[in-house]
Amino acid sequence: MLELKYVYTCLELWGSIFAVISAIYLFIGRTVIKEQYRALAELELTVGVMLFFDSAAWFFRGNPGSLAYAILNFSNYMSFVCNAILPVFLTSYVILSIQPEKRSIRVMFYMGGLGSVAELYLAIAQMYGFVYTINPETNLYQRGPGFIIWTIIVLVESIGVGAYVWVKRNQINKKRCNAIFMFITLPILASIIQLFIYGFSLSNIAIIIVSLIMFGQALEDNTKTMMEQRGYIEKQNQELEDMRMRIAISQIKPLFLYNTLSAISILCDKDINKAKEILESLADYLKENVSSIETEDPIPFTEELQHTRDYLVIEEARFPDRFKVEYDIKATDFDIPALTIQPIVENAVNHGVCAKGTDELGNIRISTEEGYGYIRIKIYDDGVGFDVNEYEKEIVNDNKRIGIRNVRNRLKIVENAEMRISSTPGVGTTVEIIIPKKTNR
Repeated sequence: MLELKYVYTCLELWGSIFAVISAIYLFIGRTVIKEQYRALAELELTVGVMLFFDSAAWFFRGNPGSLAYAILNFSNYMSFVCNAILPVFLTSYVILSIQPEKRSIRVMFYMGGLGSVAELYLAIAQMYGFVYTINPETNLYQRGPGFIIWTIIVLVESIGVGAYVWVKRNQINKKRCNAIFMFITLPILASIIQLFIYGFSLSNIAIIIVSLIMFGQALEDNTKTMMEQRGYIEKQNQELEDMRMRIAISQIKPLFLYNTLSAISILCDKDINKAKEILESLADYLKENVSSIETEDPIPFTEELQHTRDYLVIEEARFPDRFKVEYDIKATDFDIPALTIQPIVENAVNHGVCAKGTDELGNIRISTEEGYGYIRIKIYDDGVGFDVNEYEKEIVNDNKRIGIRNVRNRLKIVENAEMRISSTPGVGTTVEIIIPKKTNR
């Protein structure tokens, strides 16, 4: 008949192998919940080490010889050590499972203190064989008088974690919370039963079961999070496409085309070469607007700058002697979403310099510079200015400001860039765009 110790040996050895494989997967596997995965990996690895040493203790139990005696002493001691630090690693996993803004590491100090007390008690008690002994003649394990104290210390650790989970239960994913409760309660019940039944490793069997549950729940949670993230990315891409189309369409205004063509018609009688130049700029401007609808990726800044130049050539013909443009371009080797600079410059023309008196010459300045880890773009005009707080409200609520709102959103989504607007009534307006440099550049 197969001895019970070999059944436990095989059971715990396979549990150990699974726990270690789980830990390796959690360490190196693709995940969007990396912090939680790493904490669970540390917990699973501790379980694997504990089960391995306990399986060795079961295998060599009762085997004669000094080598078996030494292995039994070391294996049992390491199994007890791992048992004491399990609640500490579980606490780390619980903390990382809580919403970031609600986390507190104070409980980690408490659990670490209890774990240290348990380890210190074990180290001192085992100098006298107080927790357990190994009979050197029979190589059989025997509980000592201090075993119940040891069990109580470990139970206090586990109950402490359980109490913390209960307090924070509304801030943890429900399925994960249930899995953590099972990881705590099943081994506690098994340990209590084990106090009255000798010769059965019930607590470790319970740990094998709950480790499987914890690992399965983490996989499910990661898969669900990845699917949600994929859906968010798809939604974001759709929003970007909508923004591109709305910006492009918003820039093709019938009134703008009518006025530009009228200006070209008048110039045909006065300066045919100038009329031809403006017509070419208009053609390039419209072509860029249409092509931007099909452009998903950012374009080189030089292309966007040329598109803006084409627009300004047209506006300078429509509004002669109303403004002048200055360029101070010190950085060009970067990408930017199409139709980013031109809508901002259009605002500077229509709502800035051309809103001044007809006898006042306005100034528009476009500049770029490269800083440490970023590119800065500035569009400045000395037009009429405005109240920034009121303008920001209009960007959020007014469909008339859709172009600038979409420019800001696209910059944030595509380039993680920030757009800042500063203005003083009667003085002028500055729009500043800060684009982080790509790490692969």
